[in-house]
Amino acid sequence: MRKFSKVLLLVLLMALFATTAMAYVSDRYDFGHVDFGGATVTVVGWWDPLEQFYEGGNYAGRLEEAKKLFNIGDIVFLQVPWGPEGQDIYMSRFLAGDSDYDLWMLPHVTYFPMWAAGAIYPVSDVITDDYYTNMPYQHQRMAEILGVDGKKYTFSVFNGINNNTVFLAFNKTLLEREGLPDPYELYENNQWNWETMTEIAVRATRDTDGDGRVDQWGMTVPNGDDWIHANGGQLVSIIDGKVTFTGDSPAVVNALRQMRVWEHELKVMGGTWEKREFFNGQIAFANMPSWQIGQLKESMEDAYGVVPLPIGPDATDYHYPSDNVDSLYIPANAADPKALIALDNFLWRVEEFEQGQQEGFLNQAPDRIAYSILQKGVRNWTGEATYFAWVIGTYYQSIYGEAYNAIMSGEKTPAAAMAEIKPQAQAMLDDALGQ
Repeated sequence: MRKFSKVLLLVLLMALFATTAMAYVSDRYDFGHVDFGGATVTVVGWWDPLEQFYEGGNYAGRLEEAKKLFNIGDIVFLQVPWGPEGQDIYMSRFLAGDSDYDLWMLPHVTYFPMWAAGAIYPVSDVITDDYYTNMPYQHQRMAEILGVDGKKYTFSVFNGINNNTVFLAFNKTLLEREGLPDPYELYENNQWNWETMTEIAVRATRDTDGDGRVDQWGMTVPNGDDWIHANGGQLVSIIDGKVTFTGDSPAVVNALRQMRVWEHELKVMGGTWEKREFFNGQIAFANMPSWQIGQLKESMEDAYGVVPLPIGPDATDYHYPSDNVDSLYIPANAADPKALIALDNFLWRVEEFEQGQQEGFLNQAPDRIAYSILQKGVRNWTGEATYFAWVIGTYYQSIYGEAYNAIMSGEKTPAAAMAEIKPQAQAMLDDALGQ
């Protein structure tokens, strides 16, 4: 009897130890007991965020640790295309019931339509608000902006906006050669605005070899959304809790008018959307996301600097829009959402994200001033991005794209073009979001 009692005690102690081993407290949350029951977790995205955990990576071996800690059969990556084709694959997995242990990497242009289709799980149903107080500012902001109806859907620090925040790169060599003002001095003297930039762009645009054709320009061809944000405007805003088309607001209309002046009246814009001419030293200014700025050190012979997008006439301060707002999401049919969040926390940690972000600033910045500006832009992100481009479009074959082309061609004024599409754009937003 005594022997049986010892065996029973040993079994109970072993069970207690096993249960305790499955309890997990991350840098954000106390998850308690986490057990995947041997299931396979699939991370789906257009690039592999697990590479850093493979042999030779910065955190090699972490996948094996996670599998052991959480009783996971395997953690695998499934690559899908970026954009609509990838979205179809996500939705196919969701509808087929194959996504019960998925983690989905989504850009904001894919997230919103998938949310509207009911495919995204609201993580605020299983984690409390204090979870977000332990996250970097940009991720707290992302959770707010990408939240809907009081629910939050983002939870990860695997990525953020630090590689997609837009700044204005300038060719220092070109400006010095032409005897033009230094944007750093204008910035530090609170004179960095559209007027001063335009003056420089006009003087930088010229024929340098005497063949009668302009081969040096002041600015790259526009990404219109960046300049709309720099003027304090947004095509779509939240007004009284409703997603509202605001493309007819003065800030947007004035930005579109100025873009036409730059491109077609002053003719200071040149090159292609790829900005190769800036890399080749033929353009003074290029609006660029920070990941592309990071390529300048190895790909550009001329010296360069980085300043914020200049302040537009309708803006009161600098704006730092993001080209993409990427994050991880959980499918609405997930078998154990809280366990998937715990796994994310184990793999992608706040301290390591912040270290990587700091290294990114150092790699992207050509000098001390640029380093300070890059930090300020990312850490004071105002939350701007083209969140509803999937509804009204941006360029080419879309309701907004057609209006934009009519403005740039001179067929319609910005005010008339935006007023004309407003009813249809609002109807499209209402329909897509069920407003």
